[in-house]
Amino acid sequence: MKNWLIEQQILLSNQIIDDRLPHAILISGVEGAGKSELAQWLIKNLLCQQTIKHPDSKVLNACGQCKTCQLYQSQTYPDHMTVNSKTKTIGVDDIRLASRFLEKTAHIGINQTVLIPMAEKMTVAAANALLKTLEEPTDNSIIVLSTCDADNLLPTIISRSRLYSIRPPVGSELIAGLGLVINRPSQQNTSEQFINLTHLPEINDQGKQQEFIKFQNDFFTYLLNHQAKNIKLLAEQPEALRWLEKILVNLMRIEHNWVECDLNDNVIQIFEQKIKSDTLWSIYQEILQTNKQLKLYSQINSVFVMEKLLVDIGEITVSIID
Repeated sequence: MKNWLIEQQILLSNQIIDDRLPHAILISGVEGAGKSELAQWLIKNLLCQQTIKHPDSKVLNACGQCKTCQLYQSQTYPDHMTVNSKTKTIGVDDIRLASRFLEKTAHIGINQTVLIPMAEKMTVAAANALLKTLEEPTDNSIIVLSTCDADNLLPTIISRSRLYSIRPPVGSELIAGLGLVINRPSQQNTSEQFINLTHLPEINDQGKQQEFIKFQNDFFTYLLNHQAKNIKLLAEQPEALRWLEKILVNLMRIEHNWVECDLNDNVIQIFEQKIKSDTLWSIYQEILQTNKQLKLYSQINSVFVMEKLLVDIGEITVSIID
């Protein structure tokens, strides 16, 4: 269990003990924050017949030995359901199935639980079907939702759920908490104090780090030269959007002297060409808008959207340089 989840575990443990746990729980956090770990920990505690309270942390933990714990571990516990959609979205039929499940009487324990991971993937019809269940909860039923993007959920679903936001630490605290060893020479464009969970793929994989550096250099070249041949090369990189956001954030920190890092010739030239804060911020807003668009429309052509983003970025910078 990630050490930054302890605060939420204590809060939820106290609510379980005091019988104050809400019937709908929404766990929100970035990818890798520990949403699944916290949700599984909670469900195990709700189903366990003899939970154990840690004497120091005051956190509850499932015993792992009782009948319900063993059935849950073998994925045969009849009073729990996880909504696993077979498509890219969670459809209305998936939610209706979960609602019918909660209408039944528990077979073994007291509580019935439903877990909906990646709740932001619900269709509008599915979200409305869930809303009806949230408005008329059955006795001893707990619905646990997790999401990387609460903004894409219906406001009414959020308002009828208790939100638990996971906020992982950054910088040295994150590095220490995960027991990471940073290869500092390869991190010359990222200040260690700003390292967060989104940087882990590059930190843990030297090959991925080299891919990022090459992508960054290719992007700088595109900013300066606006050559169309670079667009497709950049757009087809699966990590392109995440890396673009990372690059722009780093450039803005450099511009404001928030970090010290080695500036290569391309970066120096970018700033000499008067690509300053306002321009960087405009580009960053374009990246955020594209990210939102890709999340909202699951069937969209992502490569085409990325190509359009790069063209838009080129138009923003060429108007400054020219």
